[in-house]
Amino acid sequence: MDRGFALLRHHPRALLLPQLVLNIVPLLFALLLVLIGYFAVGDVATHLEEGRDSTIFGDSTLGVHEVPDFTDGQLATIIVLGLIALVVYVWFVMAATVSVVRGADRALEGREHLKLRPAMCDGLRETPKLFGLGIVFTIAATLVLIGVIIVVYLFSLAAGALAVLVGIAAFAFLIWLGVRVLLWPVVHLSEHAGLGSFKRAFVLSKGRFWVLFGILVLVGIVVMVVSSVVSLLLSLLFSAVSSISDEAGVVAAIPYVIVSSILGVVFTAGFIAPIVVSYRTLAGRDTADLWAAAGAMGAPGPADAPPADPAVRRWDATEAPVAPSSSSGWAAPAAQDPPPTSGAGLGGLPDPGTPSDAEERWGRGSGDPPTS
Repeated sequence: MDRGFALLRHHPRALLLPQLVLNIVPLLFALLLVLIGYFAVGDVATHLEEGRDSTIFGDSTLGVHEVPDFTDGQLATIIVLGLIALVVYVWFVMAATVSVVRGADRALEGREHLKLRPAMCDGLRETPKLFGLGIVFTIAATLVLIGVIIVVYLFSLAAGALAVLVGIAAFAFLIWLGVRVLLWPVVHLSEHAGLGSFKRAFVLSKGRFWVLFGILVLVGIVVMVVSSVVSLLLSLLFSAVSSISDEAGVVAAIPYVIVSSILGVVFTAGFIAPIVVSYRTLAGRDTADLWAAAGAMGAPGPADAPPADPAVRRWDATEAPVAPSSSSGWAAPAAQDPPPTSGAGLGGLPDPGTPSDAEERWGRGSGDPPTS
């Protein structure tokens, strides 16, 4: 959690700017569609209807309302424009989420963040496949939910008391299954696993259910509480200004929307960044880079040779970090470097007790260098 939240402090541009722009674009596009619809639909006939309006006190008042009478052509135009707006909105919102994952991933690896345009293009390019996997996930989740409901219903026919216990067990099972596959979007974006991302997420979370569940709950509580308090304060301030006059309300709406949009992207990044850190920790991404660097240096590994799939190997605190380079992300020591001391770590890597660029790189994510 600390490394995830630290990304917001040290890399706000990489996590927030592409996401903010990608969230604003569909809003501007929606305004354009409203303008097009205004001229395309034209004049709309109306009629008056009498009805009752409920109040917050539980009673109702009689009122007259003006109801539009759309023609078939006008209704079809509104539906088509609405569907276009929905598709564009979903596409750009998912692209904004992709940009956060990409930005957090690059920041944790110590790589330079992408410029605004490449970051946006990368997010938009990855969205269709991610959207397709999301549909598959939704269908599978719906089938599982239907199956659980059927099982609970059959038990309710046999015994009511037993159905309650089965219902509680079914609810716990759904939570367990949801947490086990929680990382599938990050797995797909990081490993391009496609449909295999569901299985890969399930494998990575084996034996780590309570860790992921705790992170999900704690991060959700922090983000929800902070966002609720801030949103409430903004709403009260906006209502107070709007009560002065209609003109003041219109003027106050502009900064209200801007501040709300900025806070929205901050809260989204604050929720996604710890999930990305969780994936990298479980997948052993940093350790896999160590093995690649050791191989590039021509140095043998330690006594326990890496398994067939080094990407799943866990980080060992006794292993020294490797200094990054601008091209491949890792660099072997130059020819003129002095030979490693007796305290050198994995395969001739730098001495863990000696500060290095990699320790500074590690600190970008957590604020603390790795310790043995």
